[in-house]
Amino acid sequence: MDNIILNMNLMLIALIIIIFFLLVMTIGYLIGKRHRKQEALAEKREKTAGTLTGAMLALLGFMLAISLSMADSKFQQRRELVLDEANAISTSMLRAQAIGGVHGTEIARLLENYTRLRLEFFAAGEDRTRLKKVYEQTQILQKSIWDHVSAIVQSAPTPISSLLLSSLNEVFDLGTARRWVLEVRIPPYVIKLLLVFSLLSMGTVGYYFGICGVYHPVFSGLLFVALTFIILLIVDLDRPRSGYIKPEQSPLTWLIEEEKSAGASAR
Repeated sequence: MDNIILNMNLMLIALIIIIFFLLVMTIGYLIGKRHRKQEALAEKREKTAGTLTGAMLALLGFMLAISLSMADSKFQQRRELVLDEANAISTSMLRAQAIGGVHGTEIARLLENYTRLRLEFFAAGEDRTRLKKVYEQTQILQKSIWDHVSAIVQSAPTPISSLLLSSLNEVFDLGTARRWVLEVRIPPYVIKLLLVFSLLSMGTVGYYFGICGVYHPVFSGLLFVALTFIILLIVDLDRPRSGYIKPEQSPLTWLIEEEKSAGASAR
């Protein structure tokens, strides 16, 4: 239930947010307009409302900046881990090829399959059944790779075999790290707090318009759209598997293409 907002369609989220903004601002405007009729206190309330509105919008801007920073930092972390994993796999492949022999050649081949599986891991999206299958295949492949590297280390413990062991450790660790960063999201209470504070701010703006006796539909519309787009951006960045903005998987794709080219040249 906590993630119901995060898992809704973005256009539906936008529609709901704008409707609530309009509703809350209208209520605030009507209350402000009613208070304006009390002429004895109208001027004092107008000054107070102006100060409060400015403070609320400043705090809202701060909250938006914090939330966007949280979402963006997680997004950047996901991007960097893709590159780190591709580099670690590439290094392991080169070391396995340098060792050669039955085990080294087989490790290089298995790592190529492992790279394809890493792409499948991301392409699975939110499909839990497909993800479970990928996890199981990954564990099987990791065990096969580890069996071969163990055989190399036991039969011929050399500096390069130790380096291969180290780089494969890094490959598997990065696989776990990528799984973790794709599962971890912004805490739901942060999004809830942001939405509640946005509504309170719109109500305050509406009240200020009412107490001043002037409604600004263009300004209100621009404020609604800008604020809604920023909230949608935060939500979308926090959807690494299903959002419109996803971390690029190009480094892994390039690695597979390079291996294909190398294989074709060898023939």
